[in-house]
Amino acid sequence: MKRNVLQITFLTAFSIFFLYAGCCFAAEVSDTADVPRAVLESWTLSVTPLQEKNIYKVGEKASFQVALLDPAKTPVTGQRICYTISSGDGRLQKNIVTKTDGKPYLCEVALDAPGWIRVLATLLDENGKPLMKGRKIFSAGAGAMVEPEKIRAGCDEPADFKKFWDDQKALLAGIPVKAVRTEVPLRGRHAAAGFKCYDVKVDCVDKVPVSGYLSIPVGAKPKSLPAVISFHGAGVASAGKPLRNNAISFDVNAHGILNGQPQEYYNHLYANELRAYFHRNKNDREKFYFRNMYLRVLRALDYVKTLPEWDGRNLIVFGFSQGGAQAIVAAALDPQVSLCLAAAPAMCDHSGNLLGRQSGWPRLFAVKDGKPLDAKVAEVSKYYDNVNFTKYIKAPVYMTACMNDTACVPTSVYAAFNNLPAATEKHMTILPASGHVHRNPLGYKVMDEILRGGTSK
Repeated sequence: MKRNVLQITFLTAFSIFFLYAGCCFAAEVSDTADVPRAVLESWTLSVTPLQEKNIYKVGEKASFQVALLDPAKTPVTGQRICYTISSGDGRLQKNIVTKTDGKPYLCEVALDAPGWIRVLATLLDENGKPLMKGRKIFSAGAGAMVEPEKIRAGCDEPADFKKFWDDQKALLAGIPVKAVRTEVPLRGRHAAAGFKCYDVKVDCVDKVPVSGYLSIPVGAKPKSLPAVISFHGAGVASAGKPLRNNAISFDVNAHGILNGQPQEYYNHLYANELRAYFHRNKNDREKFYFRNMYLRVLRALDYVKTLPEWDGRNLIVFGFSQGGAQAIVAAALDPQVSLCLAAAPAMCDHSGNLLGRQSGWPRLFAVKDGKPLDAKVAEVSKYYDNVNFTKYIKAPVYMTACMNDTACVPTSVYAAFNNLPAATEKHMTILPASGHVHRNPLGYKVMDEILRGGTSK
């Protein structure tokens, strides 16, 4: 089949993709189309990398095919699509609006410096507004990295970074590891699964406890089980009830709040007491919200290590997004962590915007003329940046970077990944067409092997 070719070569410095998930000129979305809604919902829009590799050299072309297909996999004709092709810094973008003509488009993109390239396709109505598929803009994207090993952190480590966190750990150590454990009945298919499940509260700083659900296989012998501690992404939610064969499992909610409450409870917290928590007190390193969250991370590990069933060797931490950030902090500040899985981790490269890149979530400060608009916040952010925590990790690390992710952008993840010590075993999995997702296939495979009877490396 013949393909139209769009060739764009961007000449720009270190870069990442503009944040808005749609064509940059479209300020509104459309609920209607010039085709029946059922037909629209049956279509598939795709951006597909045409090479197997996901990493390129500077100046090398990455190729992507863009196609709108019906259920029979036949290209749809006569529909308006916007193709946004970008080097990622929000300044050099190419928006191509065209009508589909039954021939998939081939987009070839190259960069002249290390960074992230991305192709985004969005289906438009006849007035040029993005269409909705379900509750989301009808779009698809994919991307790749260019010499990502050369992406460097946007900030230097503060001279007293380690001392600051050592002082916080000493403060935490002054609080006894005192826990209240309440058994929680398991229902449905979990009732006969052979686990005991507990709602656990562990004393921590500022009278806000570690709060999570703990599960232990029935009949587990002392010193027989690996421990898996999981952390939550952004938002406000109950801990989950993790049930893993051959493992102690502790799922920790991010805020030390009650577990197992009606959804209205968490909605109320998110809209009120915990509204925009991720920016709270960000100009004070002693009071920034993540300080206590990270100390709860460490206290969760302290607690698990008191359990008689723990084997004393395997202490596995994992999470996605904000949870991935917590896993990195756990591995950096507790040398007994034996394996760290961080999928699309947040809190990476807060100062990336000082180098012309997009920072990772939650984007703590803005930049004007190459300088932070709030210098105090920029300074505090260094103490909470994974680019500095990763320097202290000795356990094996498995990360993922999602090439269609505009929250924890790939360059921010690589900035942290590249600061892992040379002696640390480290693995990065690139997900070329995924948005902000929790997949960590290689890391989960290694964890499963450990839980089947292996040991951490």
